[in-house]
Amino acid sequence: MRALINAFIIHLTINILVYLKGYHAFEGKKWGRIILTILFGTELLVYATGFFFYRHLPEQITQLIRVMGTSWMLFLLYSGGVLLLIDLCYLIWRKQLRNPLRSIRRQPHRLKMHFFLVTIVIVTAIMIHGRYRFMHAVVQQVPVTVNKRAGDLDSVRIAMIGDLHLGWMIDRSHTNRFVNLIMAQQPDLILFVGDIFDSQIEPVLQQRMDEELKRLSAPLGVYTCTGNHEYRYESEQKIKLLNDVGITVLRDSAVLVDSAFYVVGREDIVIHHRKSTEDLLTDQQVDRSKPVILLNHTPNNLDEEAEAGVDIALYGHTHHGQAFPGNIATEMLFEVAHGYKKKGDTHVYVTSGIGLVGPQYRIGTVSEMVMLTVTFMK
Repeated sequence: MRALINAFIIHLTINILVYLKGYHAFEGKKWGRIILTILFGTELLVYATGFFFYRHLPEQITQLIRVMGTSWMLFLLYSGGVLLLIDLCYLIWRKQLRNPLRSIRRQPHRLKMHFFLVTIVIVTAIMIHGRYRFMHAVVQQVPVTVNKRAGDLDSVRIAMIGDLHLGWMIDRSHTNRFVNLIMAQQPDLILFVGDIFDSQIEPVLQQRMDEELKRLSAPLGVYTCTGNHEYRYESEQKIKLLNDVGITVLRDSAVLVDSAFYVVGREDIVIHHRKSTEDLLTDQQVDRSKPVILLNHTPNNLDEEAEAGVDIALYGHTHHGQAFPGNIATEMLFEVAHGYKKKGDTHVYVTSGIGLVGPQYRIGTVSEMVMLTVTFMK
């Protein structure tokens, strides 16, 4: 609850700051100020209504408010950031850093209005593009060669998906879209790398999203490891639901697929007593002369899988920051924030995920699923 209150305070504060910037920009422009006041006031009123009375509103209305509120928050953050950057550049250009507030107040009205309108147009265009990139997930084609025999298999086509985050924001319509995209690839094997759920299981049950998940099938099976969001509320109920719909949850366990190769799933890092990769492979009696594919939600220690002799290590969690400048932050935090890397004999792929958390935009990143075409030694 504290996090929600903090989010509301931030929303309110930035809303006022950007509004005041626009209000001063439209000095002498009565209709400009009226339109600005109606737009910002209506959004704030609707957002506050949803925040305080969401339990008493129809779900369709609440969902609309969620989408609108998170979109407006992102719009405010970008608009506020760009406006501050413009002000800073203006002060540097005029060499008036010693008295910034007075210098900004004395900007010519025409210049203020141009700065504000250009900012709104640019941010709106960026967000339209970001929405498009979320709604049109890409399919990354990644060829991989493993120098081990896999029974009678020459190759296998694997659909790798991360971070669906099914819940209040990623509703059944998005779930249907994701499942359709996955099944259109006709994979031999489907592998998730955690965070299939977002937070509570309530919206998944209410909207019967399990009916969409039941449509997932592949000749060699459907598997997932756990992610940190699986352990946010009702974790065992979530895991049971996944198993019931045919998505086998591997919790520090391994399965030999078609007597050809192993799929191993690690518990998420939030489980402090989870096994190391080496101990997990040993305890599960994994024959490392066969190909080993490991699922591990968080890419915090790629060396662990490489040193244990895993052939393919798949991760998610990062979202690649989801929206700029988050992508820059994740690049600094993780050895691989998104994409492919070879570590020794281990093929590593970190997916930016197909779903997301919060605002439904991809800015500087992509929503993706990955099709791994794995070729084995003959």
